[in-house]
Amino acid sequence: MHVAVVGGTGLIGARVVRMLRDHGDEVRVASRRTGVDAYSGEGLAKAFDGVHVVVDVLNMNRPSYEYEQGLNFFDTCARNVLRAEESAGVQHHVGLSIIGAERLDSSYFRGKVAQERLVAQSPVPHSMLRTAVFYENIPKLVDHVATTHLVRLPPVRVRPVSADDVTAALCRLAHGVPLNGVYELAGPEDWFLDELAREVLRAAHDSRRVVPDPDALFMGARMHSGDESLLPGWAETSGTFRAWREARAQSA
Repeated sequence: MHVAVVGGTGLIGARVVRMLRDHGDEVRVASRRTGVDAYSGEGLAKAFDGVHVVVDVLNMNRPSYEYEQGLNFFDTCARNVLRAEESAGVQHHVGLSIIGAERLDSSYFRGKVAQERLVAQSPVPHSMLRTAVFYENIPKLVDHVATTHLVRLPPVRVRPVSADDVTAALCRLAHGVPLNGVYELAGPEDWFLDELAREVLRAAHDSRRVVPDPDALFMGARMHSGDESLLPGWAETSGTFRAWREARAQSA
């Protein structure tokens, strides 16, 4: 199978590329490092030529982008990717989104909702994976809101997943028949976001203090204490946080 991975050098994208290649698929990496820019549309037509499946895991990783620019970023990228897919005759679009995006009010989450809507409206058959927050992204969330010694995060519940579990789910979808719908993946355990950040930082020997703050933002969105917007209504479950941490310790 011929696959193009948009965002193929990122946290999830690089893993998807490796797993698909290990499966024997012919994979093209579509990222700015390979001359493909989904925001401008540059290089998409060439990247999708002869491709059967496109896996779009692009995220906002440019230094100039912050959460408040999410709507413009995701809307523009999705339009360019889907237009190029239609022109190239792509048979299956596999996308990545976030559980609860439609219930949260920030430009970033409105961007993910717009992306999902555009994918659903496109004539290209699709499968959309919504996931909970990744274990691996907790340090990034912490760095975004941290001062020198203090981290404030809203005390809201999440069911986090590992990047490897997300990767496996995306690859299963890529090899399957298009769902023309949404599939959700979350972990089996409820964690408060501030508690999870505290655990991750402790494991990394990071001494910054994490405090629950109802006024703190999550990816640009304001959430009240106990908000369950990030929890799935129903989702396939992945491995536990402790199993993920033990696997990382062994690999290290």
